[in-house]
Amino acid sequence: MPKSVNVLAVVTAFLLLAAACSRGSSSPTSPSGESSSGAVITGSVRSGASLLAVTTGGALPGMSVTVVGTSISSGIDAAGRFALNGVPAGSAQLKFVGPGVDASLTLSGVQSSQNIELVVALTGTSAAVESEVRTGADEQIEGRVESLPPTTAASTFVVAGRTITTDGTTRFEQSGTAKSFSDLQIGIRVHVTGRALGTNVLASRVEIQNTNVDVPAIVNGVIDSLTGTTLAFQFKIAGRVIKGDSLTEFFGDGSTQDSFSNLHDGVRIEVKGQQRDGYVYAARIHVNDGNDDSSDNGSNSQDSSASIHGTVTAMSGAIPNLVLTVGGVTVRTTGTTEVKRRGDVQSLDALRNGQSLHVVGNRQPDGSLIARQIEIDDDATGGEFEIEGALGGLQGTCPSITFNVNGFRVHTSGATTFQGATCTALKSGDKVQVKGTRNADGSVSATSVKRN
Repeated sequence: MPKSVNVLAVVTAFLLLAAACSRGSSSPTSPSGESSSGAVITGSVRSGASLLAVTTGGALPGMSVTVVGTSISSGIDAAGRFALNGVPAGSAQLKFVGPGVDASLTLSGVQSSQNIELVVALTGTSAAVESEVRTGADEQIEGRVESLPPTTAASTFVVAGRTITTDGTTRFEQSGTAKSFSDLQIGIRVHVTGRALGTNVLASRVEIQNTNVDVPAIVNGVIDSLTGTTLAFQFKIAGRVIKGDSLTEFFGDGSTQDSFSNLHDGVRIEVKGQQRDGYVYAARIHVNDGNDDSSDNGSNSQDSSASIHGTVTAMSGAIPNLVLTVGGVTVRTTGTTEVKRRGDVQSLDALRNGQSLHVVGNRQPDGSLIARQIEIDDDATGGEFEIEGALGGLQGTCPSITFNVNGFRVHTSGATTFQGATCTALKSGDKVQVKGTRNADGSVSATSVKRN
């Protein structure tokens, strides 16, 4: 008997030690937390230079992602990768934290048998899914159409880097209306359901969610594999192909960084352009001088490019010539100012007092900024809110339903007015315009929902 007790003690100690080692890991390939019998969520994060500036081995200092309500977590490595094992079925809220980042996003309809691959855009308190690939019983892919024939084979297209194959049984739909392969265009957003066909996906259903093809593409990162001349050149940023030509404009933090000659492998840049067939066309390239733009506090030289983060504390003027006070800095808008919320284009009337903004523009002699781009990072709790996009993850019973629009969780109630369709007529894939107020948990209480 004593020998049996000793063996049991040794085994128990070994198991406790193994569990402790598992909990202590923050590697994206060895996440801590609960049973691995649930879903596996892996992915990468995209953000500004300040977040992904680590280029050597090891994890990004202080960066992690956690499944809220569980002990499941993962560090984010130097390549921006993370991995979460054993995620329970249902809705999963992912919380990203680290220097300058405290953001959450919700994934609905997670199944225990799924492997989910994400590309997440992080900006301050904002987290948005750029693309999503789910594999398991069904393959599910969501993102913008990147390539079409003749760049791809007949009846195939590319979404989120995956080749989608269609045939005579594939159903194409938009808001319940039958569509066809010919309705696909570069840049529109789709949700694909199908099954694996080798490395491709054979689509059983293609849901067209957003037909806005004029979607600006903004890519931040380090140049890799630069070739060509000022007349025609290309390079990669995190695997994405960027092309430019003699019409591409160059801007820099210093007076010398405003030409093609400043592009080299390893240089960190921001590209603003358009998604084309299999690549992003660079209309503007901003070359960083090695300093983090996000830390700019007004010390840049006269009329130089600069960026700020801050809260809107005052707003005056009339669209398009608004005057905002953002983090104590005067920001002026023009008719060419681009406004985005979680990657989707908004109008200037989406700006509100209390919002957290990331503003990129040109510094003026008086210290103010003429805004080229404004990203709405977060909306003030209790403040007015408006978003437009495809409805997904519909749950609940009318009039109290919940659904997602562009990464925002929306709640309706008996006080919500419905236009264009009754509450019971709404379905996933419908394009809707939501107006309401922002809640403390980041969700939206809708005062009106309009189906377009």
